[in-house]
Amino acid sequence: MEIEDQLDRIFFALSDSKRRLILTDLSEESKTVGQLARSFDLTMGAVSKNIKILEEAELITKSKRGRQVYCHMNFDSWRKVAKFIAMQAKFWERRLSELESYIDTKVSGEHYGR
Repeated sequence: MEIEDQLDRIFFALSDSKRRLILTDLSEESKTVGQLARSFDLTMGAVSKNIKILEEAELITKSKRGRQVYCHMNFDSWRKVAKFIAMQAKFWERRLSELESYIDTKVSGEHYGR
């Protein structure tokens, strides 16, 4: 159940466009909270709130260097997301293949039934 809870937090975090932009920015390099706030013209409070949600979803981690707090991508969580999406894609590909076979059977049956 823990993985389900984590996926819920991840997909909630990804549901906001500002958080997705922050993640895109962090995918290139780690940045300070201040740099992120300036990049997206957000207040420190707003960026901190979004960072907290991303951190709770384990999509990012933070580290402190002196007085600066840096945000970093957590690629381990992204692997979990990719695994979940791949599993869903495989499921739906299989279901669509079954549907296609069913339709082909029905069409063939109707064609020969005339």
